[in-house]
Amino acid sequence: MPNYTKETIGVIGGCGVAAANELMCRIERKLTGLGCTDDSQQPEIILFQATLAPNRIAFAAGKSTVSFVPRFIEVGKKLKACGATICCIPCNTAHCSIGEIERGVGLPFVNIIGETMAFIVAEYPAARKIGILGSSGTKFSKIYQTHAAEMKLTHEFLFPSEELQRTVDGGIAAVKSGLPYASPAKARAFFTGAADDLTAQGADVIVLGCTEIPLAMRDKTHTGKPIIDTLSVLAGACIARCKRA
Repeated sequence: MPNYTKETIGVIGGCGVAAANELMCRIERKLTGLGCTDDSQQPEIILFQATLAPNRIAFAAGKSTVSFVPRFIEVGKKLKACGATICCIPCNTAHCSIGEIERGVGLPFVNIIGETMAFIVAEYPAARKIGILGSSGTKFSKIYQTHAAEMKLTHEFLFPSEELQRTVDGGIAAVKSGLPYASPAKARAFFTGAADDLTAQGADVIVLGCTEIPLAMRDKTHTGKPIIDTLSVLAGACIARCKRA
């Protein structure tokens, strides 16, 4: 009988709220797909929607000097006090400061950026050019480039033009406002032009490098290029950490 109760997962959510809720759903769906038919086979998960933290996108993009990090550390410590043994943040942009957050909380974090790059290396070893659809904060802070360098990877990272990046940021805001529920087609349309741009630049794969985007863009490929859903990657990585021998 499968058992995934090795760890208690603490989730720092609220960035955005829908993405954190979707992470919970994806973990549950993946586990039932792995044969978990009883609640007792699934890990305990503690979710804290840290909605009062300062805007991490503005901070990562250099548009604000007010850091979200102290609040995330505070929330992480609350999760630890409640019994969490590992943590994760279903937000790519917040990983601009993941080392500081991890040290402050004192628990290991499942790193969405590192896990995504490891997934690409394993599943698409021939991919050299990685297109990133994410927030302006993720683009500006060069999170993916930094993590790839730390992993001794030499991939090239591609981003949408400035004009299309503004459209992507608008799409992320639209997802947060609930547009995918009201009009899935309109929500998806915010991101297809940028995906076209990445393909034209020669991207081998397209990474949905913002956990709001998978709520609107549920495609598996775009013009023949594989789409990497970072929210799904994070769910799988959390599950892998929780599996008992």
